[in-house]
Amino acid sequence: MRSTAISTTPSGPATHRHRVAVVGQDRAGLSLARAAVAAGHTVAGFDHDPGRIARLRAGRSPLGDELVAMHETGRYHATDDPAWLAGCDVYLVAAPVPLRRGRPDLGPVLAAADTIAGHLRDHDLVVLESWVSPGTTRGAFQEALAARSSARFYLAFSPERTGRAKLAGGVDRRSALAAAAFLRTTHDVVVTCATAEEAEAANLAGPAERRSA
Repeated sequence: MRSTAISTTPSGPATHRHRVAVVGQDRAGLSLARAAVAAGHTVAGFDHDPGRIARLRAGRSPLGDELVAMHETGRYHATDDPAWLAGCDVYLVAAPVPLRRGRPDLGPVLAAADTIAGHLRDHDLVVLESWVSPGTTRGAFQEALAARSSARFYLAFSPERTGRAKLAGGVDRRSALAAAAFLRTTHDVVVTCATAEEAEAANLAGPAERRSA
């Protein structure tokens, strides 16, 4: 991943290149937001939990002083209002996947799909980064998006796991290329997988620890 030291005075052609929505603002989602802000993008950090948003607006988070620096750029806004997602062209979904009776609950992921679907336009990019089983991106997640949107958007999966290389797999070739192009603005090394399913499988093959809240 690129250095995430955040400048409060944007410079260079990458500044404000994209308006990015990061859905889910726990530690994983905040890390995505931090990387996007550091790359010069404008970020709407969305979470359904108003208590979490209140804490973020007060500067309290696992990121500590880095959250304050994100706010100071003027390019990060924590919100529980879906209206802030209007006009975004990149949607990163880091919704939790809690275990219910030993089985993964896709409820939060599908709720995220429902939240962003109404804002999607042609050529927008959606990248799912939650811990899901192979087939979820192309299956239940894409179906949830398509149920509320007729836009021709790009859809990919990128593992949340940490490491030098960032993986990405699309539901089709154009989606894979779009995801890789965006991720190269926030990561030094991006490896394109053959399919979304391959990227999902790589996520599960990573460290056994998984976030569920």
